[in-house]
Amino acid sequence: MMTISKESVTEKVTKDTAALKEVVVETADNLEKLGKDAQQTVTQAVADTKTKLEAETEQLNEQVQDQVQNFKQDLVQRLDVIKTQFSTSQKDLVELADFLKSELNLLVKELTEVGKELREDVSQISSKHKVQLTETLKRSKEHTLEVWNKVTTKQ
Repeated sequence: MMTISKESVTEKVTKDTAALKEVVVETADNLEKLGKDAQQTVTQAVADTKTKLEAETEQLNEQVQDQVQNFKQDLVQRLDVIKTQFSTSQKDLVELADFLKSELNLLVKELTEVGKELREDVSQISSKHKVQLTETLKRSKEHTLEVWNKVTTKQ
């Protein structure tokens, strides 16, 4: 059998330990480098995302401001149209009030006349019916008397 000397085992363990230390140091360096690369990538991604979000926010803000501005312009235009249609000077308001009063008075007068005409029509209809009813009653009375006379005469 082969005998292994204590020195050769110690030498072998020392070489293997040195190799392991070298691998551990190299792996630690690689991990540190990967960590730094990952941190830089994340930092860059955050910065890019922040830039994109700021750009989108600015764009949306501009769109909202444009819509608000368009709404304001549309409102001002509509108000201008209303102002041109309805002058708001004191003289024009007085004229408008006088015009409305005269139109309302005319309307009341016409409605009063229509009401009188309707009452007259109802009175005429009532009179006609009254006359017709009176004539019908006279005829009925005469007829009844004739029949009564015939009946009493036959007895």
